[in-house]
Amino acid sequence: MDAERECPPYGIYMLAAALRTAGHEVVLVDLIAEQSVDLTPHEGDLKGCELVGVGATSLSWPSARVVLHQVERMLPAVPVVLGGIHPTMFDRYVLETSPATYVVRGEGERALLQLCECVGAGKSVADVPGLTWRAPDGNIVRNPASAKIDNEDLGSFPLPDYSALAPGVYKGLAIESSRGCAFDCSFCSTSYRRSWRPIPAEEFVDRLTVVMPHLPLTRFGSTHIIDDEFSMNPRRAVRITELLHDRGIEPWLVYDSRANDLLFPGYVEGMADLTCQFLVGAECGYDDGLKRIGKGTTTEKLRLAAAKLAKFGISERADFSFILGLPWESMDEIRATIRFAAGLHAEFGVRILLQWYLQIPGSRLWEADRSAGLVSEAMYDDFGFFRNLYLFRTGVRITPGEFYEVADMVEGLQRATRIRYPDRRMVEFAFPSAIATYFPPGVMNTHDSGLVRLREVSRPGKPLTVSEPTPVDLSVPVGVPRRHFVGYQ
Repeated sequence: MDAERECPPYGIYMLAAALRTAGHEVVLVDLIAEQSVDLTPHEGDLKGCELVGVGATSLSWPSARVVLHQVERMLPAVPVVLGGIHPTMFDRYVLETSPATYVVRGEGERALLQLCECVGAGKSVADVPGLTWRAPDGNIVRNPASAKIDNEDLGSFPLPDYSALAPGVYKGLAIESSRGCAFDCSFCSTSYRRSWRPIPAEEFVDRLTVVMPHLPLTRFGSTHIIDDEFSMNPRRAVRITELLHDRGIEPWLVYDSRANDLLFPGYVEGMADLTCQFLVGAECGYDDGLKRIGKGTTTEKLRLAAAKLAKFGISERADFSFILGLPWESMDEIRATIRFAAGLHAEFGVRILLQWYLQIPGSRLWEADRSAGLVSEAMYDDFGFFRNLYLFRTGVRITPGEFYEVADMVEGLQRATRIRYPDRRMVEFAFPSAIATYFPPGVMNTHDSGLVRLREVSRPGKPLTVSEPTPVDLSVPVGVPRRHFVGYQ
């Protein structure tokens, strides 16, 4: 489950609203809010359900599997439909290895409603678009893909009903202003790449005004625009800011933007007083890396974007996110990225997020390694796959000792930032769990090995040259770094 409950899962709440609007009775169980995978407290509410739906990303798939087996025990005769990016990518695999009956591939707003109608009426599901299903004979059937929902229709679906949220659980509320991304970065695993569909600016602002009355139920009153890239069309984003200011609406927004978009006239100026926190995917501190990723920007544009944020007083609300250890990177490239990030912070005051490359299904890099027989979808069935040394090392290919060298560099940068910002974390970083577990500091002296000890006992009296171990002080946290809007410090 999510370690930080930033905002409700938009898709689940929106689909629940769509089903209710269509006349279906819905029981919504938000396990993220409960920080649990236990369905026992809801067993009574689930009795009488004719269909159970479970949503999952690759990161939450182990939790979803636990939930699926509980549903199988509680409601053995009730069909289960899976949705989300992980079942979409691996529909056959998840049906073959879990108790689920159906998978809705891609968008569920229409397909789920049609599936519910078929299940309720006892009709065949063979015509439900985008559905993969287990036939009575055990065969897996994949219906033709459904058409994408166009941008005019995206704004026509019911908004999530947040009125039943438990007070103080989430930091903010979620809303969608667009779907997809026009780019296809090699490391990215989000849905609908090379496909961007915006809700018209006026409709989005109208929908935002409907959501905002529920903000007192949250801890910080922020609104998370969950788009992959809110500012993909910066002219539209500027229009949204104009509408908000003209109507006197003052949301406290969390969003993602591309560096190039920040340079568009009027965008930063319009967003400055509406911004709680936002993330800029910088990724690399050297131009060749940005080109290999397919980012569509340069280090000079990253620098100009940071300068513009500083000019308008919101640089300290920006997280410039960088990836360390991309598959082609040696220590030279990693040092270049850290130095570039340090320079952005020193000159413009932006916050820095340094995170290790992780093998997440769906990206072009992951797919290349799957084709090479290095990774597979089966590696994501169980909890703790990011602590799996083999999986981690298929992506990041520097030596264990070099990870500690990177940690020393970052810890020095963090010390420097605390001089100016003693009460704020301006550089976020975590040491990879897989390396900390299997290459702890105590085993990092490569000269004092098991072979040396065996030779010592087999040839007593013969002098052996063994270097003294170099002390390693791991003073950075272990795990996965978090975005800085944790606590909005």
